Amino acid sequence: MKKTTKKPLLFILIFIISAFIITTLASTKVVAASKATMTRQGDTIWFGYYPQTKATDEELANMSAEPDADGYYTSGKDKFVKVNSANPKYHSETADSDYIPFDDETAPVVGATYYFKVEAIEWKVMVDDEEANTVKLVSKKYIDTHCWLSSFENGGYWADYYNTLEGVPENTNANGWRYSEMRAWLNDTFLNTAFSEEEQKSIYLFANRNTIDYKKDDETTIVYDYIAVGNRDDYDAAGDDGRPTDYTIVKGATWCYNKDHVYYYVNANYPSFPNDTVRLYRHDEHNKCTTADSVEAVRPIMYVNRSDAKILTSQAKKAQNGKNAMIIIGVVGIIVGGGLAIPMMISTSKKQKVTKQETGHDYKLTKKETAILTPGLVLLICGIVLIVLRIMLFGGLGGKLQPGIYRQESQYAQSGNAAQVGYTAFRINGDGTFDFTDYYQGAGTAWSGHGTYSISGKTITFNWNANPMYPNGHTSTGTIKSSTSFGDASSTFKLIE
Repeated sequence: MKKTTKKPLLFILIFIISAFIITTLASTKVVAASKATMTRQGDTIWFGYYPQTKATDEELANMSAEPDADGYYTSGKDKFVKVNSANPKYHSETADSDYIPFDDETAPVVGATYYFKVEAIEWKVMVDDEEANTVKLVSKKYIDTHCWLSSFENGGYWADYYNTLEGVPENTNANGWRYSEMRAWLNDTFLNTAFSEEEQKSIYLFANRNTIDYKKDDETTIVYDYIAVGNRDDYDAAGDDGRPTDYTIVKGATWCYNKDHVYYYVNANYPSFPNDTVRLYRHDEHNKCTTADSVEAVRPIMYVNRSDAKILTSQAKKAQNGKNAMIIIGVVGIIVGGGLAIPMMISTSKKQKVTKQETGHDYKLTKKETAILTPGLVLLICGIVLIVLRIMLFGGLGGKLQPGIYRQESQYAQSGNAAQVGYTAFRINGDGTFDFTDYYQGAGTAWSGHGTYSISGKTITFNWNANPMYPNGHTSTGTIKSSTSFGDASSTFKLIE
């Protein structure tokens, strides 16, 4: 006897496989950054490549004996930079280690040879100017070390120290940015090492105030850079949530107390000290200074072409896509299943009535009717179950907020002895991320809070990234009042742009 295909089971199998594929794709993790592409996810951009993480034992076992034509050592598909004589800085103010530990918690050894993997540089978005098609970036990690200036001398008075590099104008302050080796290194060696010629086309040349050399505020204070060291305002706005790379550790980053307390250069003078000093930054100390020839960590800033970034979907958005996929599959199942089953049920019901009247027996479905009715009912039931399950797991279908900037309605609020000054605001991004500021100033706003959000029913939940006030992050919620407003009992945020 010829076997017939069990079509109902085939329909069910196809439906289940389709549902699995769609929900899996919706939640698949995307690996950020490729060699030729600037990629972005929320307030993070991966752009350029630089040595960062110490090679593992497995990578060392497969390391090439000689460098390639570009000077890199290879292990598998990865490239590495070799450091022949590690020079981590000793520090006596900590109880757990004399040197900053690597990411794998091992301690660096002075004079040892290490290999560091060349990896995508992670940048934080400081200013996102859609109108100017520009994004201002700061590196999330301390990417390398360098001195400010190695050649200077005293001019005869205790406070006067001058740059003695060849070609530099006479009596140029040793801590000046314009003629510093730091500036030359960032805009030449670092630029050409970290970015390919094609990638450099995405980096803007920007006007940068030469804050140390001049006290007046006119055109003579301006220099033009592709990459620079930021000033105190830049780093205050960016926050200090990074740490040195393994590569930066062996290059001599200065630390204090623990691996998250690392000093890095700030383009700002220190008027009460001689002009051979440059200010250093740490997240809990602004006023540290060091001599210009000290080797310290570097956290560069730059401006890039906004439209050159490939947008990656955030984890929050992927999760939302998975929830939406359940609804879409459920609706499709109901429509297709209902379209097959309901007309057939009506038809067979009439036949059942006639057969019962004429013969007294129940009507038996034909193979064709069974092949249509059974998968139709299964699809209909599965569709209903998916939608009910979605609601049970994640709440109602919920409202939607339009992406954009939501400013607090009132700029006045009091909490104990603290009073609010200015408008607070949220920037709701279409990729499932948000930014927050205590003081909204239009295009010049410094967004100090960041994280991801999710919507369930009429509730929006903000999952905040770690910050100095909340080292482990925190969660807050609001009620969606319309597609252009949300808030709670004490405040309402409305879409303004």
